[in-house]
Amino acid sequence: MNIGADELLHVVPGVLAVTSGDDHALGALSPLGREVLGPIRLDTSLREALPEFVDALDTAYLSGEASRVAHEEGRVIRCTPLGGGPGRISGLLLRVVPDDDDRSRARTAGFQQLTEQLSRAATPTEIGRLTTTTAAALIGADSCIAYRRPEGSDVMEALHHHGWASDTHRLFARVPLQCGRPMSDAVLGRTPVWLEDAGQWRARYPEMASIGVSEGHQATACLPLLVEDRDLGAVVFSFYQPRAFDPSEREFLMAAAALCAQALDRARLYTAEHEARAAAERERDRMAFLAQASRLMEAPLSVEERLRQLGDLVVKGIADWSAVHLVRGSRVERVTVAHLDPAKIAFIEELERRYPPDPDAPGGAIDVARSGVPVVMEDVPDELLVASARDATHLELIRAIGLRSAIVVPLLVRGRSLGALTLVHAESGEHFTAADLTFVGQLAATAAVALDNAALYEQQRMVARTLQTALLPSELPHVPGVECAGRYRPPDPELTDVYVGGDLYDVHEDPERGRWALTVADVCGKGPQAAALTSLIRHTVQAEVRHGFGPADVVRRVNAAMLRNQDGSRARFATMVHGALTVDPDGVTITLVNGGHPPGLVRRRDDVEWLDVPGTLVGVYPDPELVEADVRLAPGDALLLYTDGVTEARGPDGFFGSDRLASLVASFADTSADTVADGVLDAVSGFGDGKLRDDVALLVIRAAP
Repeated sequence: MNIGADELLHVVPGVLAVTSGDDHALGALSPLGREVLGPIRLDTSLREALPEFVDALDTAYLSGEASRVAHEEGRVIRCTPLGGGPGRISGLLLRVVPDDDDRSRARTAGFQQLTEQLSRAATPTEIGRLTTTTAAALIGADSCIAYRRPEGSDVMEALHHHGWASDTHRLFARVPLQCGRPMSDAVLGRTPVWLEDAGQWRARYPEMASIGVSEGHQATACLPLLVEDRDLGAVVFSFYQPRAFDPSEREFLMAAAALCAQALDRARLYTAEHEARAAAERERDRMAFLAQASRLMEAPLSVEERLRQLGDLVVKGIADWSAVHLVRGSRVERVTVAHLDPAKIAFIEELERRYPPDPDAPGGAIDVARSGVPVVMEDVPDELLVASARDATHLELIRAIGLRSAIVVPLLVRGRSLGALTLVHAESGEHFTAADLTFVGQLAATAAVALDNAALYEQQRMVARTLQTALLPSELPHVPGVECAGRYRPPDPELTDVYVGGDLYDVHEDPERGRWALTVADVCGKGPQAAALTSLIRHTVQAEVRHGFGPADVVRRVNAAMLRNQDGSRARFATMVHGALTVDPDGVTITLVNGGHPPGLVRRRDDVEWLDVPGTLVGVYPDPELVEADVRLAPGDALLLYTDGVTEARGPDGFFGSDRLASLVASFADTSADTVADGVLDAVSGFGDGKLRDDVALLVIRAAP
């Protein structure tokens, strides 16, 4: 039996007991069974305990057909065989045969129970199990199998089965839809197929009849699982006895199938939602990783140190192994290899010392570095290892690495390849796919741009001083009824050779609409390219505000301008917050839009509150998701907008962090905007022993008290 004796007591209406074997040993007894049959202990033979039942029990067990026996108080007890048909009976199910009213009430109660169970089922497999057990028992089917139809597929996949021999089930685990077969006809015709006995099987489906009536089955009902215009699958109920599917029974069977179909559709929507959420979270994590990698690759370090730190970052989040090869003249050299286990790195270095890589090997990092063509190996076949091994010892050592999957992308910049980035999955058992190529390509592009920029550092230093001065307003305008304070501080010269950053703050008037525009932005990276994007953002904002666009449309136009200026590369992006400020006699209203920027802080009279307005990074997607949110500042309230150099400032105690920032701002109650701006900037600088590793921009807007 595919359903346990104890479970039968809960899913079959009117059940008394379940027996096993030809001596009819009592395997399970329901409360109703104790009332009707008396106190009988489990494992007791009913042949001895209930001699008046013996004939009916033996008849059902030996013939494989149900039998009945009259009992006290006019009760009729039905003995139903359990198992795979005559000759393979494992036991009997004893239950009281209800009259029509009792049967109707029991079926209604069972239908409600099935409805509740299916409403809680979250996966297609669980829905299939409930259909083939609970629903089949409720209907009185001896065997059942439930299928689902994957979207766009013409092959049905079995979810669960009950009552069929394992060989039969395996034969029909996957069934292609084909006219002239009962289940296929039900699905393709979108209407049930009813076969009431073996004769109808042979008359309507002669080629399938031998299978349909195998194991002693007679009647079959094939019902499609439909929700509106979606074909979700099918359920097939089979019966050992001929069965006349009268209108009421057909209606009941179709109602049960409709329940299962609705449950499958809910599961489909749940799965789609779960996958969409997982994809969004994965994309968010990848964008955060790219931002972190971009900051790392822009650090004032040597080429080798940048790449070493990039490799360390990669193996902490997206791969088990990483390596970088660089083109140096006519040679291609590996400059770094990374793994969380230093012993494995030493193993690789010793392996390459004993067996130097073949510079002409196809598909490897050297080949990719020279050709500029990426390679994705979703599975690393053993045949590839055999082909690349020099001898048996070399093969054994290569296999010991445990390579599972690999992706190799070139470091391309300005039409030439600087080298190759290799990521490998090994002991984690994960696999790269072609879908990962875009993300890894973005990472490689970030590295390539940073490597190319390394050669331009000295030139950038000369240009930087001029650019930085032009990026920020010389002074903020006077806004009636509002105090404005802006601050910018570059990284400490001892920690970076790049004196121009990508942080921006700005306030300017929109006289035609009687309001003011404010902006804080942080472009990924540093140097002239970041400065160019910062300048693009600032001047695009000013132009679009003058054209009368609201905050969300201004940010969208900034996004479009950045995409137009990326030349097909997404190694550069920005976060920004932009708003429209309106002053009235009772305070200030600011309509804010956030493009992936850190949340702002509002200092009110008694507390501080975070402004976590959702929004997409700028310069990445063609249609960013942006939301306008109104912020009200009462007299004396202040809004602080800042770049991530504030919360990510590092000191002896780790990062400065958002909690420390909130506590600091709360301490500036009833103080001016200049006091807040100077206090935050001094605290952040002092937290890192007076040295900033990243540039910082602040903008404080305070409603006049």
